[in-house]
Amino acid sequence: MARYALLLTTFAALAAWAGAQGPAPSLTAADQLRLFKSNRALLDNLVDHGVKMSAADTPLARAEECRRTALTLATYTKRAATEDQNPDRVAELANLLGEVVREGLAPNLDEAKRTFPPESRQAKRVGELRDTTKHDLDAVRAAIPAGKVGDNAKVQAALARLAELRAKFGE
Repeated sequence: MARYALLLTTFAALAAWAGAQGPAPSLTAADQLRLFKSNRALLDNLVDHGVKMSAADTPLARAEECRRTALTLATYTKRAATEDQNPDRVAELANLLGEVVREGLAPNLDEAKRTFPPESRQAKRVGELRDTTKHDLDAVRAAIPAGKVGDNAKVQAALARLAELRAKFGE
């Protein structure tokens, strides 16, 4: 049930974000085409991850797929910050990344930790996923340059939420 809620939340957030964009008269046709291709690839990836997550039968498998989803969003967040230098897109993608980690990855990691014996291979993988998630969240923060993107209030707020979330995974 949680995976369906996560999937629905992700798509609802993406739909709300897309609907709030409105027309951008300053974008050239080439820019619009580039954004369309980027959004299409992102949505294709998110749908693929959602389908795989719905087929996952253990909390560890769901956590693995949530981590792949989070990594996809992290990649697009970094790209929006460095290549596109679009603070609104960075803030929205960072917020979606936080939701996936908070509502999908973290609860599944917690459930997997309770499910598997401490010395098992699966328990070790849970620890590895926690560590890689910390690294992924740190990498997103490090990729946001100061200036137009990094100094934006929405971006700073989204990064602060990611930092709070990252702290929950420990040092």
